[in-house]
Amino acid sequence: MLGVMVHDKLQAISDLLEKHNASSNAIAIALLGDDKKMWDFLLSNELWGGAGSVADQAVLEIPDARRELESLMIDLGREQMSLGRVNVRTEMWVTAFEKWKAAGIR
Repeated sequence: MLGVMVHDKLQAISDLLEKHNASSNAIAIALLGDDKKMWDFLLSNELWGGAGSVADQAVLEIPDARRELESLMIDLGREQMSLGRVNVRTEMWVTAFEKWKAAGIR
């Protein structure tokens, strides 16, 4: 099934955010809904957008959790790119996270 791997990666992100009391109702709805709801969220600015998005601001105050989130976002973004189903900012975020990880910035 096309969405199984991305569902599992999104679930891991949800679990991490929940562990640090930063869970998102939108992620929960996406995970509990049908494939359309999940893909709507996976392509959304709420996940991959700018200010306020999961990619931009989730768990910033917890450096270890933020590093883990960025690794999970790399995995999710790479999977989405391989499927050709991305937000306009997905590749930009994945590239930034990979550069930061390689440079040990975060």
